[in-house]
Amino acid sequence: MKVSRNFRSSGIALALSGLVLSSLAFSALAFDAPADGVYANRVDWGVIMDLSGPTSASQSVWATGFQDYMRKVNEAGGIHGRKVNVLAEDGRFNAASDKIAFEKLVGQTPVIAISGMGTTASQVALASVIKTGKVPIVGTYTFSKALSEPVTPMVYNGFCGAREMAQTGIGHYVDSLKLKSPKIMTVAIETTGGKEYHDFVAEIAKKYGGTATMVTMKVNAVDVTPQVLEIVATKPDLITVYGVSNTSILTLKTMQQYGLKIPTFGIAYLGAPQIFQAMGPDAGANYTFVSCFTPGGSDQSPGNRELSAFADKVGRSAMKEDINYVAGWVVAQMAAESLAKAGPEPTRAKLVETMNKDFVVDSKGLAAPINYTQTNHTGPVVLKIFGYDYAGKKFKHFGEYSDYAKYTK
Repeated sequence: MKVSRNFRSSGIALALSGLVLSSLAFSALAFDAPADGVYANRVDWGVIMDLSGPTSASQSVWATGFQDYMRKVNEAGGIHGRKVNVLAEDGRFNAASDKIAFEKLVGQTPVIAISGMGTTASQVALASVIKTGKVPIVGTYTFSKALSEPVTPMVYNGFCGAREMAQTGIGHYVDSLKLKSPKIMTVAIETTGGKEYHDFVAEIAKKYGGTATMVTMKVNAVDVTPQVLEIVATKPDLITVYGVSNTSILTLKTMQQYGLKIPTFGIAYLGAPQIFQAMGPDAGANYTFVSCFTPGGSDQSPGNRELSAFADKVGRSAMKEDINYVAGWVVAQMAAESLAKAGPEPTRAKLVETMNKDFVVDSKGLAAPINYTQTNHTGPVVLKIFGYDYAGKKFKHFGEYSDYAKYTK
């Protein structure tokens, strides 16, 4: 297990959600709750992600986005006079490592809440402990039924929902390609999340009078020829990819070698410019991704300008285009706003109470408004389709979030 990495900085007071936090600094300094990760001058917040393992190409980028937003908050003075100290644990996409990290952040180096939890196997293994515990999971990186269903006040999803990604991608292509009784294939890594995602794909395909099949591969696969030969034999109308960067890259490049030009969309985690660049324009011409977040620098919304300006300042100009960076940034915004609303004397219990009410995250255009209620902790549910402009070397989007809301209602 890697040593936790602490991120602290200083600056001027921050006005967050209309609240001038500097005016409450004095009262905040009089309160601490070390068992909950709250101290006179800081509050500890945990992150558990794969920072060096097989999915680190996306999960470490998410962690960087989270840390950068908190750095911005701290440079502006923190929250109620406290800096947010991020304790980032490397789970290496391993359920046993995640369990050790979780127990550490609950009791050894206590945090007020945890974000990330990017391994579905870990979510399944820890679900009962989390649901009956005291440390909320604020902003998961991936979805599992075991952790998210039924709704619990201890868990708040922070990434595009698996069902919503399938609904949006399939709905868009069925409409745009005028498919009838579509044959859809899911290409997925061998994880709980991949199986659950395919279940949603099959459910939605059936709604359109179609069918769905699945082919799987290892998370660290280097050759996917057998899987592509299965695609050749199945002859699907549409392919959707669930996995890591190489899952998409290898699948599309091998399909190109076999002359396959089947429309393919990846899940939001696969919205990174290097994926398209590695595919090349011929294979990439058939590939898009569906996302509830907008890549940094791809539009002029207030939230995108704010993220882009900070990313440029701290040397993340290339990374800001990665959906995972944006997702980490937005979850950190949710975390910061929940701390602000919990007041100058925050505790784990008070944070849970705050989040479990009607809680809205307005990222100012980086995503559609994210609404949490006592009965719905799904997180981002409105998505749209993105592709890559190879000539301009930037992402392009097809329509606006509002154009796709019909698919996830």
